[in-house]
Formats: sequence, structure tokens, C-alpha cells
Amino acid sequence: MANLTNAFQVADEKLGLAQLLDPEDVNVDQPDEKSIMTYVVTYYHYFSKAKSESVSAKRLSRVLQQAQDISELIGQYEQLSTSLIKWIEQTIELLNDRQLANSVAGVQTQLQAFGTYRAVEKPPKFTEKGNLEVQLFTIQQRLRANNQKPHLPRELGLLARVDEAWHRLEGAEHARDIALHEELMRQRRLEQLANRFDRKADMREAWLRENQSLIGQDNFGKDLPAVRAATCKHEAIETDIFAYEERVTAVVRLSAELQAESYHDVARVL
Repeated sequence: MANLTNAFQVADEKLGLAQLLDPEDVNVDQPDEKSIMTYVVTYYHYFSKAKSESVSAKRLSRVLQQAQDISELIGQYEQLSTSLIKWIEQTIELLNDRQLANSVAGVQTQLQAFGTYRAVEKPPKFTEKGNLEVQLFTIQQRLRANNQKPHLPRELGLLARVDEAWHRLEGAEHARDIALHEELMRQRRLEQLANRFDRKADMREAWLRENQSLIGQDNFGKDLPAVRAATCKHEAIETDIFAYEERVTAVVRLSAELQAESYHDVARVL
């Protein structure tokens, strides 16, 4: 009787099941079957409903978890896209820098750094770009599986921005390659020009020293034939000097060209 009383009270107070029977109706040898079944059915309906709500809660939890997973994927996609666009813009700015080295060795060093960029730095970024396309496709597929529209204007816009920026990166890279190779050719030409200047300048200096030595001699002889011979020799030197003037001028023109082209060792040339 105590157990029945406790059970009926708990069912009424905690579960909201109306007390259809009294303990005395049950605690008998032959309780009324219909009354017992009617009361038991109220328990069945209660727990059946509770189970259904539990299943619904699990389903809802699963849907919410899927939505959260998709949201996290979208967040990662946006972060990676933004980061890649930032890297591309910064790299374009560096590639467009035309403050090139003013020597063969310096330009060769810049070409080596450019090659390292192409072989080491750029490939992982290209992989990131491909992964973004795969990730966006995955997001769209999950949205469809979750009965959501796969329309992602912001995300699609980010992918379009990545593609557009990458296209500009390729253009800047091509222009950088051309600029470096053209500058390397220019610097090599200037080195050849400087070597030519040095050879010619050495020859002119040797000629000048030789003729200055000849002119500096005051041994004109002690008789008329000797003086006439010295005079003829001097006239020959003078004629040679006038003929040689164009060669000296050519050296000056070489130095002027090196100066105009901002040759790195122009101070020594001058």
C-alpha cells in the first residue's frame, strides 16, 4: 500500500499523470483489468512521447552540428582567402619594384632571389589557391546535403578576387623577369664598354707618356743639320698629335656614355 501510494503520487506530481486509481483498487487479488490498462496506457503515452522528443532532440542536435561545421568551414575559407589575397598584393608590390641593382653581380643576385621565389615561395601558394576551390565545393555540397541553398555570394566573390589577383601576379612576375634580364644585358654591355674604355685609356696614356718624353728632350744638336733634323722630328711629332686627337676624343666619348648610363664605377672612369 505504501509503495502504490508513493508511485501514484510521484506520477501525479512529477510526470503529470492523473491518479486514476487508488491503492485499494490495485492491492486486491483480482484488480479490474480495464482500469489497470487505462492507467498503464497513460504511462505508455508519456514515455513514448518522451522518447520521441529525445529522438527529435538528437536529430535537431545533428542538424545544428552540421550547420556549425559548415559555418566553421566558411570561416576558415574566408580567412584563407583573405590571407592569400593579402600575400598576392604584397608580392605584386615587390615584383613591381624597379630599383634594380647597378652591377652585373647585383642583378644576378636579384635573379637568383627571383628564381627562389618561383621555385620555393610561389608553389605552396598555388596549392592554397587550388585548396580554396576544393573547400568551396565541399561547403556547397554540405549545404545541399543539409537542405540549404548553396548560394554563397560573398564566398564566390572572394574566389573571384583570388583569381583576379593571381592573374595580376602572373603579369607582374612576367614583367619582373623581362626587366631583370634586360638590366642584366645592359649591365654586361656597360662592363664591356668599361673594359674597352680601360684598354683604350691605357693605350692613350702610354702614347702620351712616350710623346711627352720625346718633347721633353732638349738635345737639338750643335750644328745646323742637327737642328734641322730635330726640327723635322718635332714637326713629325706635332703632326702625329693632331692625328691622334680623334682617338683621345673617342675615349672621352666612351666615358660620357658610361656616365650617361650610370655605370656603377663611373667615378673611377672620370
